[in-house]
Amino acid sequence: MKQSINELTLELKNFYQLVVTCHGEHKHTKVSYYLIKDQEVIEKIPYSRNHSHTFNLHERGRYRVKVFIRNAEGERTIKNSEDFRYKDFETKDHPVYQKKMYSIVGVHRNAAFIKLLMEKHNTIRSFIDPTNQYCGQIFFDLPVESLEDIKGQNVTLIALEGLELDDYQTESYTLKVSETNILTTNLHRFLAMDLYKLSRTFYENGLTKGAEYVKDFIRHKFNSYIPYTAEIGEGTKLGYGGIGVVIQKSAKIGKNCTISQNVTIGSRGKQPVIGDNVYIAPGAICIGGTIGDNVVVGANAVVTKDIPSNCVVAGVPAQIISTDMEKYEKYVKKE
Repeated sequence: MKQSINELTLELKNFYQLVVTCHGEHKHTKVSYYLIKDQEVIEKIPYSRNHSHTFNLHERGRYRVKVFIRNAEGERTIKNSEDFRYKDFETKDHPVYQKKMYSIVGVHRNAAFIKLLMEKHNTIRSFIDPTNQYCGQIFFDLPVESLEDIKGQNVTLIALEGLELDDYQTESYTLKVSETNILTTNLHRFLAMDLYKLSRTFYENGLTKGAEYVKDFIRHKFNSYIPYTAEIGEGTKLGYGGIGVVIQKSAKIGKNCTISQNVTIGSRGKQPVIGDNVYIAPGAICIGGTIGDNVVVGANAVVTKDIPSNCVVAGVPAQIISTDMEKYEKYVKKE
């Protein structure tokens, strides 16, 4: 018989440690905890006999804890805590970091993708046209200025290596992903999936050289091939930063999927299609065509044929081993 949860409390200690305490009707039960931030599970604690756990919070937001209690017969009871809003340490007495102001030299496609790459973590003032041909116009939502316009201003120019701009503060770049420069330094601040989205944005805006540059950087940093031509849905994540992941260039992957490390998504002629809410465990190879919604693919499985929705597959070649998705709900995120 399922048991009820008599007590579920949250307490903040040391200004950043969230302590959850949970007690059921009986002492001899096991408890698992999921920490949820803004509707996303960010940490999972496996079943144990510990009826209290401490989560270290790293950033402000709205948190709650989902608790699973399991008795000796394997029956589960699930309960969610109330929401807890965490404000993080107050920093108003600390010095405020002042972002540099940048202008990008050039009015061309390379300058456009550099603007899109840099603007998330930096302040971009304008594009600079040394020829004065486009001055006064708007390019990718920024004004085009002349070198005279910024003379005496506290502006750093981003310029292709080799341009002679001795009278201005300049940071140069090349398009070699193995070199350390202002572009690669900024790219290192992104996760693999964020880099894919960035390259996809470049591709959709006709900035193919920029898309190729970011794709090459993903391969350089993560040893992964995640092409911008693949379609990957919102909410899909790459485990451990996407290390060793290979995705076929025409693949179509749905929403809220998890693709673990060292996974290959390819094909033997057919376009690879993966549905929504699919979990692909480490080392799996999917070369069989279409995988439905709400599917779990086991570690090191080799998928060689279409897989229907709502099932678990494992083995070489992969076979359906379960259709009882309730047992695997922690792997499958549904909106």
